[in-house]
Amino acid sequence: MLAALALGASGPGHAFCPKNGFVCFITSKSAGSLTHQDITQRGIEELDKRYFAVPKLTASMQKALDRIIEADAKVDEDQTSSAKHFDGENAVGAQLRLATLKQNVLDALRSDPINAAGARDNLGSALHTIQDFYSHSNWVEMGNGGANPDVGRPTPLAFAGPGVTTCSGYTDTGLTCANSSNLVGSLLTSGYYGGEDRVKPGNFKCSHGGPLDKSSKSSDPLGYFREGINKDTLYCDISPHSTFHNTAAAAAIAATQQFVEDIKAEITPAQLKALLGAGPTLAFAIDTTGSMGDIIAGVRDSAISIVNARLGTDEEPLQYVLAPFNDPDTGPNLATNDATAFKSAIGALGASGGGDCPELAMTGIYNGLSLADPGGDLFMYTDAAAKDGALAGAVIGLAKSKDIKIYPILFGSCSPITPGFLRAAAETGGQVFFLYGGEAGAVTQLADLVGRNNAVQILSVQDQFPVHKTYPVPVDASLTRLIVSVSTAVQGLPPFVHLVRPDGAVIDASKATAFLNLSSGAIISIDHPMPGPWQLTVGDTSSLMYVNVSGIAGLAFSSFQLTRFGAQPPHQGLLAIDGEPGPGQSLYAMAALTGLSSAPQFQLRKKDYSLIAPLALEQDATDGGKFFGPITVPGGPFLAYASGTDSAGYPFQRVVSMMVAPQTVSIKPPAPQDLRPGMTTALLYQVRNDGAPATFSFAATDDQHYVGNVSPASITLGAGETGNVTVQLTPPASARIGSADNVTATIQSTTDPAVHNSASLTSFVTGAAQVPGKPNFIAEIVGQETVAPGVTGIDLRFTNTGAGTAQNMTLAALALRTLSGTGTVTLNTALSPTLPLVTPNVDVGSFFTVRLTFNTPADVQRFSVSESGTVSDIAGVPYAYAQAQAVIPK
Repeated sequence: MLAALALGASGPGHAFCPKNGFVCFITSKSAGSLTHQDITQRGIEELDKRYFAVPKLTASMQKALDRIIEADAKVDEDQTSSAKHFDGENAVGAQLRLATLKQNVLDALRSDPINAAGARDNLGSALHTIQDFYSHSNWVEMGNGGANPDVGRPTPLAFAGPGVTTCSGYTDTGLTCANSSNLVGSLLTSGYYGGEDRVKPGNFKCSHGGPLDKSSKSSDPLGYFREGINKDTLYCDISPHSTFHNTAAAAAIAATQQFVEDIKAEITPAQLKALLGAGPTLAFAIDTTGSMGDIIAGVRDSAISIVNARLGTDEEPLQYVLAPFNDPDTGPNLATNDATAFKSAIGALGASGGGDCPELAMTGIYNGLSLADPGGDLFMYTDAAAKDGALAGAVIGLAKSKDIKIYPILFGSCSPITPGFLRAAAETGGQVFFLYGGEAGAVTQLADLVGRNNAVQILSVQDQFPVHKTYPVPVDASLTRLIVSVSTAVQGLPPFVHLVRPDGAVIDASKATAFLNLSSGAIISIDHPMPGPWQLTVGDTSSLMYVNVSGIAGLAFSSFQLTRFGAQPPHQGLLAIDGEPGPGQSLYAMAALTGLSSAPQFQLRKKDYSLIAPLALEQDATDGGKFFGPITVPGGPFLAYASGTDSAGYPFQRVVSMMVAPQTVSIKPPAPQDLRPGMTTALLYQVRNDGAPATFSFAATDDQHYVGNVSPASITLGAGETGNVTVQLTPPASARIGSADNVTATIQSTTDPAVHNSASLTSFVTGAAQVPGKPNFIAEIVGQETVAPGVTGIDLRFTNTGAGTAQNMTLAALALRTLSGTGTVTLNTALSPTLPLVTPNVDVGSFFTVRLTFNTPADVQRFSVSESGTVSDIAGVPYAYAQAQAVIPK
């Protein structure tokens, strides 16, 4: 029983757990271990409150912090680099990494426009390494209780040398716990972990310890627990020095703040606000063709009025985005924190050109999304269809990855409405308005109402209403503004809207702060609404109708994510999935709420508000606003709702209106690769089809326009089959160091537009010098599955463990040999990449993964795969390599 328990807990979980994984799930309920997520949340939340004089985080601040936390967690996808985890006494490598990441943060914040997303990603990555110092070193065992003043700063750390004894023997803590290594000496040290790039010199050095660490001989009779000094958890069979966990976590929180304070000292107040999300974003994509003159004037006047009214207030936008589009051109695009520059740019917009109907609307939306910070809304104005409607998948994928709602505002059309506009609004939680030109200024007021720091969503419905339908609208005590927005997708068809207060009074213009009757919609805003049960009745049309109820409130449903166990053993945790999940897939749901007084109930609902099922999530013991638990993905689209009672006893309801649309086709992106000016980097994507046999088109777009060749552009896959697509990125020689490039890869059935998926990947342009020396690759199998009877797929990860940067790493040939059983194994060329496969640049410690598929006869019990090829160092000197693995078909 003991062995079963131990093995059951061993899979995920070290390095403070990256996020709430299985081990964290156990410890959060039984012992309260702090994770990287807890440490980062607590450290930066306190700074936000201090810097910006707020009693609690605004929605935009939490969005920024969520991105930093996610980047922190993703560091555990690499378990070969000791520098990333302060392991193996690699203080020099860790300090160099922190200096590089800090400079990347500064470069991203000093770029024009400010690259807030890139700065947050680099900050989160750095914080992981800083936090690991306190869990993996002996800093707290030496009697220290706060941040080390030298970590993350340009000062050498006095770590023990390679020949200095740091650990001598261990204390046998019994069969239920790992063996605690006995520290020796007064110098700093950190444990070695088997499989990383620093090999333990001998038993006189310390091990990381715990499950899966093979850097030391196991000293327990089960052959499972291993001695070491890590303090990742309060769980003693995982963390030999678990009694120091709380002290290490407190020091890591202090060190997190120390690093952010160091960055703050080198940037402007505006750059600090951008880094930490201290303000909303105001984003517009506007058609500038000749017929848009009056519409542009209305939008311009209303937008400038919004900007002027917010100047100097807490609601002054952190970022202004303007993305004009025409045909055949788009731009010039603008992202700025300068209100004057934005007003000048939108004031200079004029209407000209055109001639044919469709315009580059999807490109305009994509450009605006690329520039916009995560969270918030984007309003798009056009009187034409989209010439580039095929980009709808990329637009929706990017909007979802950045949690941005899309509001297409349409003014007539010289052709049928582009279906992608309707899909974009429905899937992102936005809304379509189909109006007359004179209403442009009025509808733009919606951007002012919803684009606020503490915006929340109460109801999000898309449905047809041939008869009236009534929805409950619970108004809790924290709601300071209630906004009801209803629209139809038919010009000149006004919907029936009937809003009733808890006291029975019907809301009309005299009882509302703002009451806008539009030709095909209505917008109602009420400041300081009466708490209690309101009711909203809509109807009178069989056309598609959008019903959004939102507001400004302190009680917020800030995020809902579907997650999987990610990263590499032993530091696995829950990481957000890429794109849409598969129907019926077993995942974990993670929800975050603020302003709670008691645990809420969660429900999965369709877009028409009908209930799919309740969702049972457990509250995290270390953070009362976080909830997680298993979920079986429904077969169709859904939204996540949370409901409960506030501290005053009033019911509340919140929804994360970003729709989850399960898909039978999926894309697995590669690990992020550093980009270098003037050099080409290849990204290898894996596409899997779990639906009916189909041909799919593959496309990749990016906000810096580095994407070059995409091969193949289409791929035919049977049920359960997987294929590879290569995307090449080439930044120009003038590319800014520290800038980020967000690549959105999309796959879509050529016969059914409803079958689609996407994946977003952010890579950074680095100025770090390529390292001279001989590269060397090891290959290991990190995943295996039976694709079909007699067809076996493996995920083969190649890691550069050499001394220098690899150029033109070429997988030239494969050799297959049956080791046990009878039959001949062959490469499935339809489902494997074409050889030779060339990957241009792989840094030391970096890796890439290739999916190889083999035809395996039923009588083959075991076979070997041998890879061979060449790789060059940065001087162009070629080296041969060869690797081999054994595979047992399942």
